Amino acid sequence: MHDVDPRPLLRRGASGGSPPTSGSAGGDGDGSVCTPRNGPGRPSGDVGSDAVIVTSAAPPTDPPDHEGDGDHGAGGSGTGRRHARRPRRSTARIVLVVALVLALVTAGGGFAWYRASEYRDLAAQAAAAQQLLVTSQGKVADPAARDGLAADVERARDLLAEPVLARVTTGTTRTSDALAAASGAVHDSMLEHARGEVEAARASLSTVVELGEKVYGATEGLGADETVRAGLRSALDTASSLDGAGLADDDLAALEQALVDLGSALTAVDTTTDELFAAQDAVTCPAPDQVWDPDGGRVPEEDLAAIPWSPSDRVRADVLDSLVALDAAYVERFGVHLTINSAYRTYEEQAGLYDPSSPIAAPPGCSNHGLGLAVDLGGGVQVFDTVQYTWLKENAGTYGWTHPDFAEPDGRVPEPWHWESVLARQDP
Repeated sequence: MHDVDPRPLLRRGASGGSPPTSGSAGGDGDGSVCTPRNGPGRPSGDVGSDAVIVTSAAPPTDPPDHEGDGDHGAGGSGTGRRHARRPRRSTARIVLVVALVLALVTAGGGFAWYRASEYRDLAAQAAAAQQLLVTSQGKVADPAARDGLAADVERARDLLAEPVLARVTTGTTRTSDALAAASGAVHDSMLEHARGEVEAARASLSTVVELGEKVYGATEGLGADETVRAGLRSALDTASSLDGAGLADDDLAALEQALVDLGSALTAVDTTTDELFAAQDAVTCPAPDQVWDPDGGRVPEEDLAAIPWSPSDRVRADVLDSLVALDAAYVERFGVHLTINSAYRTYEEQAGLYDPSSPIAAPPGCSNHGLGLAVDLGGGVQVFDTVQYTWLKENAGTYGWTHPDFAEPDGRVPEPWHWESVLARQDP
């Protein structure tokens, strides 16, 4: 930059005018600024004490800073305002950072709380599954269902044993879902098992009820204690009220209760039936070796079978084969069939033979002839110590037939001709 000619300025200063103040515009209106030549930092005497120079720099828009002045007035200087804005910006940044940190801490805390809640729920679920394993022991249709649940419980325990930091990054959804599915499978298997047990109990009760009804009907008017008969009737009615119990239930507790109720009813019917058996036997069958039976003389026709070499005589179908085998051995030894004098007798036929003054024929309902399980034989067997009788004594047992104690020579009624299937001496 070239200095302007100082002479006009010197002349203006010499004419007695005051030099322009710093920051005032020159007289040409072009923005030039006049400053003293001998301002701070320049030695005096170069031009004159009141000389000024003109530059082309634009004057500052703000008032000059006043070093050391603590009060810049109402507006303050531009530098002061910049200094004032800097602390405010720094404060804003700090507030923003703190807010972000708080947000992250809050979010992290919420996530950690959520994870902790998940693990508490999993622990409770695993405990419930373990209890289900205990209660389902021996009560499932498919044992593999319990094995699967046991494995899932172990996996849940392993997850629950993880360190706290590992838990924060590991979810429980998969393990929880597996436990829920395995628990459901065990519950379904328990339902299937319970239904099967209920069905089996109903079948058993039906068999006992059938016998009870038969005994109750057969004892009518035969002199048995009516109190005992009333007890059986009550038990039969209770059992009848349980018809269909539990079979349609999907509620495990209801099925288990039905099983208990059916078991109780079965016990009641079975017990009162036995009591009526004994009561009727006491008044009908005087001999200790005689046992009253409601089927005595009333065996269904379909349960009887004709003896092949003596077709007018019948025995119970389930003992025919053993009698045929015994006869075959007898024929091989003696060349002739066993002589059948009597076999099954109806109730009426037995009643016609019974004489209370004679022990020979048992009362109706007390004879094994009435059950189709006894035969009276001839052809030499009807006499003690004959060859035929002795052979039968030695061989009949091989084929399931026997000579009862009461018919032995020293028995209550010596009857060498009376032979019975071993089934006749089994409990009814």
